[in-house]
Amino acid sequence: MNRQDFIDWKNSPITKALFAALDTNVRGLQEELSYSAGENARSDGVKVGAIQAYRDVMDADWFEETKE
Repeated sequence: MNRQDFIDWKNSPITKALFAALDTNVRGLQEELSYSAGENARSDGVKVGAIQAYRDVMDADWFEETKE
């Protein structure tokens, strides 16, 4: 993937929708934790893990990942 391909991908409506959905999921899980943290440690751990996974995707340096 060259730089222009990356720019096209990053500006794609599908990519933008994916990143918006990930952000929405993070916010939703954070809100759930703000109300229920401590009630169920296993559930808390799953939610925290999901938040970190979503952030890892959102924060990845995708252009660097595509270089050969």
